[in-house]
Amino acid sequence: DAFSSKPASRPSQAGGGWLPRLHLTGRDYEGRLDYIDGGQRTRSVSLLYVGAVLGLVGFGFAAFLGFYKHILEAPHTNFRGETIGSYFPATVSEMVADSHSGAGKCFFAFSLIGGLCMLMSWYPWSLRNVYLGDDLMLTFWGWLGKDISGKQRGIKVLMLRQYLPPLGILIVACIPAPPGANRKFTDTVSSSVHTLGAAMSIGGYALIEILTLTCWKNKVHFNTPINGRRHQFDERHIRLILIGLCGICIFMFEACGAMLATAGIEGADVWQVPTPEDWNMLNKTDELGLRVEDEIANAHGQKMLKSSATGHFRLLKLCEYWFEVGSGLFMLANHLAIWYYCPERFVDLNESLPDPDGDDGPYSRAPQ
Repeated sequence: DAFSSKPASRPSQAGGGWLPRLHLTGRDYEGRLDYIDGGQRTRSVSLLYVGAVLGLVGFGFAAFLGFYKHILEAPHTNFRGETIGSYFPATVSEMVADSHSGAGKCFFAFSLIGGLCMLMSWYPWSLRNVYLGDDLMLTFWGWLGKDISGKQRGIKVLMLRQYLPPLGILIVACIPAPPGANRKFTDTVSSSVHTLGAAMSIGGYALIEILTLTCWKNKVHFNTPINGRRHQFDERHIRLILIGLCGICIFMFEACGAMLATAGIEGADVWQVPTPEDWNMLNKTDELGLRVEDEIANAHGQKMLKSSATGHFRLLKLCEYWFEVGSGLFMLANHLAIWYYCPERFVDLNESLPDPDGDDGPYSRAPQ
């Protein structure tokens, strides 16, 4: 079964490249192909794992450090020097908007690196427990027409799974969303792009995963046995639970936000531009630095916090924040479930690399 019956000459090095010798047997070629395929799948598995873990760490740091800062470190006074309750943002986006804060730095770093790892993994094309086939597409009821080959135009579902979550994470990490009280037109536009990234990374992924586990479940290989043994808990059920919890958190996050915006609940945060009367009140105290901040804010028309939220309004803000955190954590936990159950995690590569010169066949081992 050899591809050549006699030894080949030394490979050409013209142009700095190497041309492999054509004296490999079928088994030698099979070994090389196994290594290439196994190496690609191993790479996808490791990048998916690292990306999901770093994303979890980023969300965890943002939640903990942001909460710690606003509750324990931030001054509990307003721009008039009056004591007020702790201010707490309603969203993760606002929590990490300050790139100079500890929460902002950690969220940006871990989310950026994690998103890049997931983007480079190409795991939808390499892992059996998510691979749906190359032909499954969203054709939008045929509105896009047909291509030159006669097939319906559309977007491959695997491409959506490949690009939506990591690109959404990168958009969220790189485009901060400042507090709504001081947003100008350009801030509103960038915040809308930030929101689009969040919808891509969490909402888009949740929709694709739910469809994969329900409508397209017959196209995917779940619970692949490893050496004749299966995992104790059913893969599809675990993934359904995680993505279901993610969906619940998304719904509750949107519900809390809608109630805060439209229900007319009393106790909202009050933001105002400082006036001369406000900083003149500080002349009786030693808050000279605060007076300077007030004058600068007045000169730029920037609003400052006068009183923080109380009662049911504050409770809804906290719920909105933690439901958003939960949606991100469950989305990333679902990625870890995919990693945990994929059979590619147990790929066993050869202990020696194939020779780059092609000297793997029987003729290269013959005496000269």
